[in-house]
Amino acid sequence: MFNNFRRKKINNKRFLNRAKQNNSNVNQIDLNTSIDFNDNTSNKKQNIIIKIVFIIIFISIILFWFLYKWYYNFKNNILIENKQVIQIQTWDNISNLAKKLNINKNYLKIYINKNKPDFKLIKWNFQISENANINQILLDLQTPIIENQINITILEWWNIFDIDNYLTNKKLIKSGEYIKYVTSKEKIIKLTEFFPFINWLETLEWFLYPDTYTVISNNFKINVLVIKQLENFENKVYNKLFKNYKNKDIEKIINLASIVEKEEKNIQAKPTVAWILKKRLQNWWMIWADITVCYPHKLTANQCKMVITKYINEKSDYNTRTMTWLPKTPIWNPSFETINATINYKKTPYWFYLHNSKTWKIYYAETNQWHTINKNRYLR
Repeated sequence: MFNNFRRKKINNKRFLNRAKQNNSNVNQIDLNTSIDFNDNTSNKKQNIIIKIVFIIIFISIILFWFLYKWYYNFKNNILIENKQVIQIQTWDNISNLAKKLNINKNYLKIYINKNKPDFKLIKWNFQISENANINQILLDLQTPIIENQINITILEWWNIFDIDNYLTNKKLIKSGEYIKYVTSKEKIIKLTEFFPFINWLETLEWFLYPDTYTVISNNFKINVLVIKQLENFENKVYNKLFKNYKNKDIEKIINLASIVEKEEKNIQAKPTVAWILKKRLQNWWMIWADITVCYPHKLTANQCKMVITKYINEKSDYNTRTMTWLPKTPIWNPSFETINATINYKKTPYWFYLHNSKTWKIYYAETNQWHTINKNRYLR
């Protein structure tokens, strides 16, 4: 009996040992299965990463190939088909010549960075050869030309009709050529690449900065003069006053400044006149600036003087005696001083002003009654 009990105990131990062994095998199988699963996930992630890297490399190769092709074409292609004269200013450098030459500015910068010229630009006129590539252009910029140079002066209160008439009288253009160029949508679109602040315009009237310019009388080019005027505006006005302004605000300021330019000659009085006109606009008054009436008739300043009474009561998008807002577009090309005075106007209690017709001295009035008294005193 004791032996039977011993046999049963031994059998029970064997059974327990087999059970433990089986359980250990099951755990081992589960563990192995778990490891296999993690390995599969890791392999999938590696495959995805490899594919992404391959795609990035492939795209980079394609982009590099296209960029190289474009750069190669820029380096070897003809960039200037016809001869042209450009004027270098003191602020110019080789990297920013793209707008003068009407070529791609990004490719030019890349080329200059890779092939740095061994010369410096000087302030002078240069003639770019016919069918010139970038290497020929750089050679031409080392040889100043000596031609018949003259100075022309564009006045502050001139509009595009005055400028066209002036250039015609100087025998630099045929009548109407300048007007046609600065109102051409096609020309404005091309110039926008180099002067982004004009990308919303229908005419360049607003930005043709009044100043004295040196031109070549026997080889005068309208586009050369216009680019100089736009560069002048960009350097003297836009970069100093308008960098933080929206296009709509710039238009309003220049529009009002173009009226102030003609309404007041005295720089000290301009901020006060600007405020009076601005205050009238804010209160939906007509601003009563007679000099706006002639613009839709495409008249010069002198022509307007002769017929202003003819159009004084005419209804148009420009006549500020018959409408309660600014003209459709600016009517002259104002100077920096006038634009600055319009931005930094001087607040006063005045609503009216007039000038002594003989001395041009200005007289202000707070009420229409006092304005009438001033009329009787200084205009008769």
